[in-house]
Amino acid sequence: MLKSLIRPAMIFIPLTFGFFFPVAGGLTFLIRYFIATMLYLVFLKLRLNDLPIRRTHFYLLGWNLAYGVLPYLILNALGMRQLALAAFFTGIAPTANAAPVIINFLRGNVGFVVGGVLVTTAGVSLALPLLLPMVTGNYSFAFVGKVAESLFWVIVFPALLAIATRKWYPPSEKWPAKLQNFSFTLWSLCLLIVASDTALFLRRNPDTPHDILWQIAGLSLGLCALNFGTGYLVAPRKFRRESSQTLGQKNTNFTLYLALAFVNPLAAMGPIFYILWHNSYNALQMFLLERHLKNRTKLP
Repeated sequence: MLKSLIRPAMIFIPLTFGFFFPVAGGLTFLIRYFIATMLYLVFLKLRLNDLPIRRTHFYLLGWNLAYGVLPYLILNALGMRQLALAAFFTGIAPTANAAPVIINFLRGNVGFVVGGVLVTTAGVSLALPLLLPMVTGNYSFAFVGKVAESLFWVIVFPALLAIATRKWYPPSEKWPAKLQNFSFTLWSLCLLIVASDTALFLRRNPDTPHDILWQIAGLSLGLCALNFGTGYLVAPRKFRRESSQTLGQKNTNFTLYLALAFVNPLAAMGPIFYILWHNSYNALQMFLLERHLKNRTKLP
């Protein structure tokens, strides 16, 4: 329980250090490799034939895409370009790879959430080559090809490599559990690099209002509440908790990378703040569940 409360707080350390001491701002090229490595470890655990796909998963995919596109269109029409970009890369992110782990802690249906990871990851990956040109204003075939290439190396290649590794060396399925701390270290380094790059961006662009970070943080919090709430409301009663987790807990890894690669580090701050919000909510959920279970055991 203590671990679940500490991890969200620990996100502040690389973010704060990177923002005030931007020593890692020139290392953004490493994020691609760090994220591919983390996803490779996740894919080692997934088996396609064990995933129950339900109609609700495709409803959640639709909401997932809508909460990336609609806020972007609205904010961009209002002239809030930076907020619009941050909203897009936050809202469009698919279900987090760690969501099945959290729902297991919450004593929910793990299979439902694993199916959500597969459907939303595949759906968002297919949509991004079409959506990113709209967001960036670059509609050339060369740009679409570049986006597709980035998605291949960050998502598809790690998945194929994981399948091959598992086939030829079955004990590799145990690697993700053994390397959890390694994955968390890579993620912390990603946060450090993005925060450093954001600080450098603000210094090189002094006309950018510094309170934009607070606006992005508030926007990200609003999207987090909207996703968890919508997921709960649109699902059948017996899958409300699982659906809420599927839509609310997001894999901001590769959308963060795409924001850095094709836009600017300010856009990447939306997904980063979302990490803080959804991890904090997960910690609260586990705290409330544990308290509920303790109170139930005390009843005569």
